[in-house]
Amino acid sequence: MENQWSLLKEIKAINNNHIEALADAPADSPWFSGHFPGEPILPGIALVNIVEQAIIRDAQAKGTCVQLQSLRRVRFTQPVRPGETLSVIVTGEEAGGDILFSFKVIRKENIVCSGLMIAKKISDKKI
Repeated sequence: MENQWSLLKEIKAINNNHIEALADAPADSPWFSGHFPGEPILPGIALVNIVEQAIIRDAQAKGTCVQLQSLRRVRFTQPVRPGETLSVIVTGEEAGGDILFSFKVIRKENIVCSGLMIAKKISDKKI
């Protein structure tokens, strides 16, 4: 059964420390329910969730597992409306025991969300 909350459509490219992905925001997505009547916009947590899904899929493709710890400097700069397609760009780098994932969510050429996710590698095995 497909997860109705998942907006991540495909991973376009995965390199050592770089992820590119596509996501769709269909009008019938439950994320739009109540956000906001007559003026639907995708909630910020949905944008963060798209990035999280891309990072987790990347880790799984590499045979590892990561646990997201925190978010920093997250900015929501423009609303995302029903029916829009988004590009996701994530760059990761190890810093001590953490992995820092810098991300941008882009609609056409406009950044709609950006920030930093901090994660820890918790396993070298897929879950």
